Amino acid sequence: MFSINFTHREKVLSLAAAGHYAAPREVGFRDTSAVEMRELIGEIESGRPWREAVATRYAKNKNWLYRIVTDPSRTAFFNSVLPAGNGVVLDIGSGWGQIARPLAATRPVVALEPVAERLAFIRAAARQEGVHGRMASVESDYFEIDFATRFSAICAIGVLEWAGAFQGLVEPQERQKAFLSKCRKELDTGGSLILGIENRLGLKYLLGCPDDHLGVPHIACLSADLARRHWQKSSGHPLQSFTYSLRELETMLHKAGFSDCEFFATFPDYKLPRQIISLADGGIALNQWLLSSTIPSEHNGYDGSPLDPAFQISLADHYRTLASESIAQHFVPSFFVRAS
Repeated sequence: MFSINFTHREKVLSLAAAGHYAAPREVGFRDTSAVEMRELIGEIESGRPWREAVATRYAKNKNWLYRIVTDPSRTAFFNSVLPAGNGVVLDIGSGWGQIARPLAATRPVVALEPVAERLAFIRAAARQEGVHGRMASVESDYFEIDFATRFSAICAIGVLEWAGAFQGLVEPQERQKAFLSKCRKELDTGGSLILGIENRLGLKYLLGCPDDHLGVPHIACLSADLARRHWQKSSGHPLQSFTYSLRELETMLHKAGFSDCEFFATFPDYKLPRQIISLADGGIALNQWLLSSTIPSEHNGYDGSPLDPAFQISLADHYRTLASESIAQHFVPSFFVRAS
């Protein structure tokens, strides 16, 4: 058993294992309508296995979503990136519970998710799997909660790029910086922040693949100011989602107070990783691997559709050229990062 302590709107609160705290919000990232999610939760709570319910709804009609929710590779980073231990883990932006539920099988977890129906799904699936007793859930934006509890690890998988969105009060990149600083403050001594995020300079984006967040090419890979101008002109809206190069992200983490940052290349991406390789020692292991191995096929990260076979051949050829120059680590599709 465990408990966590935190403050919300000047109220000092404590939440025990299997407990739930709700601070409802209207906005947040959704990939499925609230009505549809409530119907799905109803099926699960009536006894239907959650994987079966999800497969029936999405395996054919929304296969990318189905893979994102159910693919076992979602937890591939547990062994190589997430430090071992039995301390409490905070999973920010828990989504459908792809990280929180498997983690709760072995250690205490706090699932933080601002979208109510998503968190309700996580809790229903966790009860089915018998792990709800090692999970507490917080329905809130991360910035609205001040944790007194310090975490042995914080997972933010696919979260940093959206940390400045859905709020309209603070410039998105400043919000991202504040997000990293807050994570650093709420880690225990020796604790680690685990990020999963696309590389702004990912080779496929430079060669014209649509961005995973905007769904269009040739914008998100630009420097921030130019990307803002292009997106505003093409969409009529401010740009809210930003990704970073290896050096840019490393600099941000250091400024947020992290002193030790280890990057990992992940192919085809952090969402469905088939290969995770440490970029320590200047990316030697990655460059050697690219020169000697079959590189996993990549996909359109916006909708999961496969890339043209001829484009895949070109990608592999470019990777090997970059590897022969010992610089491929700067152009991988996405990163896992362990920062402490």
